[in-house]
Amino acid sequence: MPEDYRLAWMFYIAGTIVLLLAGWWFMRKWRWGWLRRTLLLVSAASLLVPVHSGVEDAPISPVLPLFAYQTVFEEGGATPEVTANLIFAAGGALALMTIWGLIGLYVGHRREKRREFEEDPYFSER
Repeated sequence: MPEDYRLAWMFYIAGTIVLLLAGWWFMRKWRWGWLRRTLLLVSAASLLVPVHSGVEDAPISPVLPLFAYQTVFEEGGATPEVTANLIFAAGGALALMTIWGLIGLYVGHRREKRREFEEDPYFSER
């Protein structure tokens, strides 16, 4: 990758991290923390996953800006490779957060049932 693109990627990643941190800062008081984490992870995945544009010898680009560019400015719309990468990046992040949320719900339910069992006078032998 040429030095120009390496520098551009560094600025893009730094700007994206600042944007995600600002999103986290403004959403930090939300009651539903899982929704905040899901939105930020899906945004990060769709903004930071690199993809080739389909043009030979073209540098890699972030998938969401490339998808938006191809959709708006190219005659045929977004290429199938770029669309698939965007779907898999956002879908993978959403699947990861879904699994994390289900595990969190299961562990919280088990913790609450254990607390109820320990507080139940019929089962305590003290």
